[in-house]
Amino acid sequence: MRRFLMLVGVAAVAGAMYVAAAPGGRQATGPTARQFAALKKQVAKLQKQVKAVDKEAVAGLGVSLLCIMHQPVGVDQVGTSASGYLFGPPQTAGTAVTAVATSALNLAPSTETTPQHDVLQLNTSQPACVQLEGQANTPSIERAVATYAATR
Repeated sequence: MRRFLMLVGVAAVAGAMYVAAAPGGRQATGPTARQFAALKKQVAKLQKQVKAVDKEAVAGLGVSLLCIMHQPVGVDQVGTSASGYLFGPPQTAGTAVTAVATSALNLAPSTETTPQHDVLQLNTSQPACVQLEGQANTPSIERAVATYAATR
């Protein structure tokens, strides 16, 4: 009896699958006019947002190139914790205060072609960079960058 019921169950599932896949079965339809209009509106809104974000990203890159990465300054690390610059309170006669040896960073000579590190400095020769730097820690920086983006 169990085998018979199992056979009937498998046949029912196979029949349902055949009917669902048959060419005369229910066909998928496209969106309604109302759905299409709503999708069109969403796409237009997203395209506008993407265009604004793209413009701000390009402006951010422009600010980075113009204001920060215009001329890196070479820096070399000199000394170690065992043998380097001595830091501590001033030494006076009669006081035995120990200074601590540490490393320091020195500006690399302009003739050096491969400094150990590069430090980026603000380009103060560009008024836009100075203005943006003045607003860097304020909520209006986003507007300032967007304004900069609009001028490019």
